[in-house]
Amino acid sequence: MTKRELHRQEVSERLTLADLEITPTQMEKLADFLWLLNRWNQVHNLTGIRSTDQMINRHLLESLALRPLLSGQRIADVGTGAGLPGLPLGIVEEGRQFTLIESRAKRARFLRHVQSTLRLTNVSVKNCRAEDLPTGQPFDTVLARAVAAVPDLVTLAGHLLGIDSKLFVLTGTRQAEESLGKLSAEFNVRCIKVPRQDLVSGSVILVQRAGKEGTS
Repeated sequence: MTKRELHRQEVSERLTLADLEITPTQMEKLADFLWLLNRWNQVHNLTGIRSTDQMINRHLLESLALRPLLSGQRIADVGTGAGLPGLPLGIVEEGRQFTLIESRAKRARFLRHVQSTLRLTNVSVKNCRAEDLPTGQPFDTVLARAVAAVPDLVTLAGHLLGIDSKLFVLTGTRQAEESLGKLSAEFNVRCIKVPRQDLVSGSVILVQRAGKEGTS
């Protein structure tokens, strides 16, 4: 068995143990995403996590834990970095369109390489800051993973949210507690639990425009 085949086998076994609804083809693509990330990380330092085991935990399982929160067809991942959580979710949610927003050129090049190599036709990459992305049709779901403090994030990306949009922020528990009550009256914010909370190392915050009911 080659190193790549062993890698695919390890990822497949871990995902199977996690009891997630993933097809064999999707498992292979998720493994190949981590393989590419490992290779690029040796030169470009895309993530501080180096071991395959931790990459599976923090990059794959934690991202996939957010899957039940997605709603609508248009999903944005703000400050996606190495493609998290947007790329793993884009791989398993082929019927939805994912826009990965990343300001750093080397990371955007990596994201486009993954998108092309894995033939992810439902994923597009925008090499810009979230605040510079033109205001058009709002996204149904917006995701962010420890990009900035929640009030700052809403300032930068609030224009991406429509009346019915949901912004989910994966952040540390302390940062989550500090964010509650600090947004303007235009937005509601609260901590929520995901169905697979055991796969998430931090907290998930839901932000919606005032007057909308949150996800429980």
